[in-house]
Amino acid sequence: MQAIEEGDLSPEQVTKIATRLGVPEEEVVNMNRRLAAPDSSLNAAVKAEGDMEWQDWLVDDTPNQEARLGETQELGQRKHMLAQALKALTDRERHIIVERRLVDEPQTLEDLSAKYGISRERVRQIEVRAFDKLQKAMKNMVVEAAAENSRKVEAHATKH
Repeated sequence: MQAIEEGDLSPEQVTKIATRLGVPEEEVVNMNRRLAAPDSSLNAAVKAEGDMEWQDWLVDDTPNQEARLGETQELGQRKHMLAQALKALTDRERHIIVERRLVDEPQTLEDLSAKYGISRERVRQIEVRAFDKLQKAMKNMVVEAAAENSRKVEAHATKH
């Protein structure tokens, strides 16, 4: 320890410490450099004429836990609403909207027209009508949820 406090270690001291600790000499040299380095403030400027500090490099730009939880809950609510809205469609409308808009590789109008024995234009019309129904159903659910939340807030405020 006295050798570390005095500055650089001699090769003999490095060998002696490495042998006693059972570590490679390179680790002793690296440890000595870390211990001998002066403490630095995270508020110190990165460059002499710059205004950026070391702590600026430590910022975590990833969303915090609360934001991730909120996003996950919102996604879950949207999926639930979509599932509920899909129930308002007929089987054919539901199949067409799912196959045209909710899968990774949508089916063509031609494929669906062959399946149902109708024209491509008729499939397109059913898709448009089904999409409109979905949008209206989901908007109604959002309005109902907002009204329910408003009632809960008012009831809570009345209690207190």
